[in-house]
Amino acid sequence: MSGDGLAVHRVTSGSMAHRAAAIIAEELAAGAAPAELAVLARVNSALLPVQVALTEAGIAHTAPLDTSALQRTGVRTALAYLRLGLDTDRLRRDDVFDTLNRPARKVKSAVTPHLPRGSSWSIRALEQVCDQLDGTHRERFTGYLDDLRHLEAAITDGADTARCLWVVRNRIGLGEAMDALDASRSRPEGSSHGDDLDALEQLANLQPDPAAFAGWLVERLRVPGEPTGVTLSTVHRVKGMEWPTVVVFAANQGLFPHRLADDQEEERRVFHVAITRCQRSVHVISDQARTSPFVDELAPATTAGASDRVSRPDPRARTEPEDELTAVAPTFLPDGRLRAAVGVPVTLPGGIAGHICRLGRHHVVVELDEEGERPAVRIPHGAQVQVAGSRKVLGPAAGPGTRGADGRETPRLDVGLDGPEPDDDLFEALRAWRSKVAARNGVPAYLVFHDRHLQVLAGRKPTTLTELGACPGIGPAKLERYGDDLLDLVADHLT
Repeated sequence: MSGDGLAVHRVTSGSMAHRAAAIIAEELAAGAAPAELAVLARVNSALLPVQVALTEAGIAHTAPLDTSALQRTGVRTALAYLRLGLDTDRLRRDDVFDTLNRPARKVKSAVTPHLPRGSSWSIRALEQVCDQLDGTHRERFTGYLDDLRHLEAAITDGADTARCLWVVRNRIGLGEAMDALDASRSRPEGSSHGDDLDALEQLANLQPDPAAFAGWLVERLRVPGEPTGVTLSTVHRVKGMEWPTVVVFAANQGLFPHRLADDQEEERRVFHVAITRCQRSVHVISDQARTSPFVDELAPATTAGASDRVSRPDPRARTEPEDELTAVAPTFLPDGRLRAAVGVPVTLPGGIAGHICRLGRHHVVVELDEEGERPAVRIPHGAQVQVAGSRKVLGPAAGPGTRGADGRETPRLDVGLDGPEPDDDLFEALRAWRSKVAARNGVPAYLVFHDRHLQVLAGRKPTTLTELGACPGIGPAKLERYGDDLLDLVADHLT
């Protein structure tokens, strides 16, 4: 398109990548150079459908993603389920282990000793394993095999790739399992597992044959990028950069604002950065079923599949009036760090003065003391700032054992280690498991888990990934790496 302005495209989820590729093709046909165009998304995985669609269309691009994206937990597990459903006579060992406890069935440790040797098995061979299990584990493992049979039946009945992935995510429950892993994360840095599954479902509309899908996707992701091609990037990587035409892709709920974000205003600013990277025109593409509320703030509602043209927003415009900040005297945590509080004056590196205007979980937003626009910047906890002429490390709004201005004790920010009395037998089983893991990885046991964290597990006895992720010492990496084993141990103890 030509002329100043913004176009909003509300289309079906499966049509978003096609629409983005069509817009880019139209711009190129009108004489634009590939380097004059950019497609921006909130997270890397959201770019995956666009990258593949442009590759399919023969349009050069920067290709930020490669086949390593297929090794992310949710994507790898979904593709493993797909392979298992396609050929139940030759179930790959690795695929079985990738799917057995996703969602958490708490059966892996009980089943593993009884599995036949070899790199693949038939589903009938696995059904014979059921006879060697006790009642609870037999029921759980039978449920897993039933899930594979259900997926096999769907494929036999002619289900396309999108339908197969829907079965895996919703009927089998991979989506709920990935949501539990995402819930253990505190910040939307990088793609969440939910973002990955969304992207995979969009890709399914580009290749409807489930038997060909995985190989087709690998081939497309092996196509190298072109530095002078269409720029594909996340919003955070392009601050300060501009292109004549920009496509903001997947402006959906869950991405703008991100599902893991706790600062709505910061997310609105990220969206604002995206739509103001253009010099001439910007296209915003969203899923018509779950369009971002930020899109609704830009343009009136449109009919499904339609584009709505509006004037380009003024980058300096505020979304709502803001009151002047009242200066607050700085206070400090017991360890000497500056306690974050709205109104505290700070000086940033370079002598830039400002006031803290908003608090996030892991950062503050500082409004700079400049005439007119009064821009704001995000400063993470741990950064150094100047306060009353002294250099200080920025801390959170409260810390362990601190007291507020009213003299009342502020709740601790760290997760408490109190709870039910530890079960001694379970605690010893957890310690034995930890020793094996430490020996296998060649690391000290305390790097796997501290005793105090195992004691909490032995007291709380979590039975789901969500409950496990709420325990101290269980971050996203450990939940993903050890979650299945820990739930198996707890389940075996409770059986």
